Amino acid sequence: DGLRFINSMLIGCNLRDQVKLIVAGKVYSGFALVRMLATGADLCNTARSMMFALGCIQALKCNSNHCPTGITTQQPHLESGLDVGTKALRVANYQEATVHSALEIIGALGCKSPKEVTSDMIYRRSATNGGYGVENYADLQAEAYFAKLPEGALVDPAKKDQLPPQYVGWWEKGGEIYKKAGTA
Repeated sequence: DGLRFINSMLIGCNLRDQVKLIVAGKVYSGFALVRMLATGADLCNTARSMMFALGCIQALKCNSNHCPTGITTQQPHLESGLDVGTKALRVANYQEATVHSALEIIGALGCKSPKEVTSDMIYRRSATNGGYGVENYADLQAEAYFAKLPEGALVDPAKKDQLPPQYVGWWEKGGEIYKKAGTA
């Protein structure tokens, strides 16, 4: 939701081509990567899935220097459990497979580049039709709460009537806060 919202706000301000959106969180597969790109991301980071590829077992001892897998410790008897050569290969293989599957999906969509993927090309299951429904991600942005704004709609008074009311309120409130802070 945050990605869709920020992407839409940047479009509404005519700033989308000047700002790169980097996302992280729940990027664990080729499909997850493509979904993020389709909904506005320019770049995707991944952490947890890479930690799993490295051998993390989520023992939740990262900050204690007692990580049983040797990943987040400096104790010699524990860090010996981390065979860097083997783990480096696992991480590289995971990254390569993830990117490969993302590129396969992008190609299956008929796109030659990740930049061509749009939210109306990506679908998800929905609760409609007894749980057998599907909806595309563009339909999610058609909802008023996270609507995709027309280009420049926030900065062009002539387009103000095209904005959902909550966007108008958020924009005006942000302007008030900006002025009170003495930065205007």
